[in-house]
Amino acid sequence: MHLHPADLRGLSRLAITATTRITDLVETMHATVTTPPQIRPTVTERRTRGITGFVYGNVRGVTHLVGGAIDLALAPFAALLDAPATTDEREALLAVLNGVVGDHLAATHNPLAIQPQLHRHDATPATGKVVVLVHGLCMNDRQWRRKGHDHGAALARDLGYTPLYAHYNSGQHISTNGRILADLLETTLADWPQPIDELVIIGHSMGGLVARSACHYAAEAGCAWPGVLRKLIFLGTPHHGSPWERGATGSTSGWA
Repeated sequence: MHLHPADLRGLSRLAITATTRITDLVETMHATVTTPPQIRPTVTERRTRGITGFVYGNVRGVTHLVGGAIDLALAPFAALLDAPATTDEREALLAVLNGVVGDHLAATHNPLAIQPQLHRHDATPATGKVVVLVHGLCMNDRQWRRKGHDHGAALARDLGYTPLYAHYNSGQHISTNGRILADLLETTLADWPQPIDELVIIGHSMGGLVARSACHYAAEAGCAWPGVLRKLIFLGTPHHGSPWERGATGSTSGWA
């Protein structure tokens, strides 16, 4: 009930990709098992030969054929039907999906890929004090609200800030999102209806790394907005990498 027509196209494309990748994985395992160790190729992905290879090739071919037909069949409906208003449930699902496979969604121009943006509520007046809230991994801009509390609205009410909510594809590299956020801040604040005296950025978890990266690329590009940045606040940001990452790779987080 929460899906839009374009979402169905995106999900069908993901299903086709998943089927193809699983076929590749199974064939690689098959080839590894049936090939003597001394003549196995060193490449990660291996192909079988003869009738077996023909079967795997047919599976991939039919999968792509069916996927293309489904995509063509859904295209007119996505173009003709008006998308209903989005819901918190849909946005939460898209946020998690983008957090897990967002790089793939963006690279394949999948309709499920989140398009980065900065937005403010229409009812919020534009003041000279701006706070930008940057969400974390697998999250979205709506999740600054919880149990009746809206963090951006509270900052507007209590401290006079105009909240701007960042919404981005958290499955892409931090440096990619950092560049995007730097550009969004530059264009948005350049068109701000009055002079900005104070800019504050609040980053939650990965959002803090994205904010740091945005500062880095803004300095490289000579952007104007770092000149009014007064505070950079981090909420649970893993500046030295998450425990899982440090345990697996022994490295720290490369945010730039």
